[in-house]
Amino acid sequence: MKSKILLFSLTLIILASLLTSCMGGATSVASNWPGLTANGGLAYLAFGQHVYAIDQANGSEKWRFPASTEKGGEFYASPALTSDGQLIAGSFNHKIYSLDPANGTQKWVFEGAKDRYIAGPLVTEKGIYAPSSDGNLYALDLNGKLKWTFETQEALWATPTTNTECDCIYVASMDRHVYAVDAETGRQIWQSSDLGGSIIGTPAYDPENKLVFVGTFGSEMIALNADTGQVAWRVPTQEWVWSGPLLVDGVLYFGDETGSFYALSAVDGVQVWKIQPLPNSPIVGTPIFGDGIIYFTSESASVYGINPDGTVARTHTVAAKLYTPPVWANGNILVAEMEGDALVVALNENGAQQWVFTPAK
Repeated sequence: MKSKILLFSLTLIILASLLTSCMGGATSVASNWPGLTANGGLAYLAFGQHVYAIDQANGSEKWRFPASTEKGGEFYASPALTSDGQLIAGSFNHKIYSLDPANGTQKWVFEGAKDRYIAGPLVTEKGIYAPSSDGNLYALDLNGKLKWTFETQEALWATPTTNTECDCIYVASMDRHVYAVDAETGRQIWQSSDLGGSIIGTPAYDPENKLVFVGTFGSEMIALNADTGQVAWRVPTQEWVWSGPLLVDGVLYFGDETGSFYALSAVDGVQVWKIQPLPNSPIVGTPIFGDGIIYFTSESASVYGINPDGTVARTHTVAAKLYTPPVWANGNILVAEMEGDALVVALNENGAQQWVFTPAK
């Protein structure tokens, strides 16, 4: 039942996006889960009308942007930090904002997109690569100036991945293709074949085996040759794969919509193990790795810690649904709740609650 509800919710978002495009942006749908990132002593949450900066020591609010709400200006894409001291946040109002991470002051804004930002941007030393629901990847320099635009056939809901060896970017699209794009010019290097399902999870790149991995709504995990885009292997899953995989020591870790969690060999896709901690509790976010443990969240409000051999190391439960990927920060696991009283909960490795963040009205 929960899986069907998640499918229904996605369908509503897709239909709303199509209606918005057809009506020239006349409608707006504020329906998504939070975006969360952390660095140093602060965590940054994109949710609803604001981006929040949260003190990791005690969960107190340091600042919020904007100070007052703006119609259609919802934030859900995970913010990203640049090496020169900017926090980059995309909004449902089709804008990319550069903020001062320390105080939330706006530095610049890019307004060139035609639709909302669902996924966070990729940030490198060379620039900012922002995927938009209008189907375009916008490449900006660190001052917010447009360098180039790369067009796909459907919405982009996945943060791209970079490969510094070829100075290229891997872009996953809801048009069921993956593209390799020159990071400097925006020139297409290759386009994969139709992979049989939309892709909304960030691709993972394996430099050792020269492979790119994506999960699809065709219920598969697929490996592509990083140089050509040809399919190297593909493995069926029980249901849709929403996220990109985590790659650790030659093994891919990811979940699907049935609540199954997989470990596959990156080289050939051979299954190392599979577990299902709680059936029919979708796993939507990409796992993380911290202190030798693989952590992931599920819709059942659970945070799981799994050993590399597939045994469950620990299980923690919070008060509300979890769709956002967890974040490992200063020895704590940060999770962003959906439909709960708190927005962010910090847990230590033993599952003890360190603090919660609930914004002031």
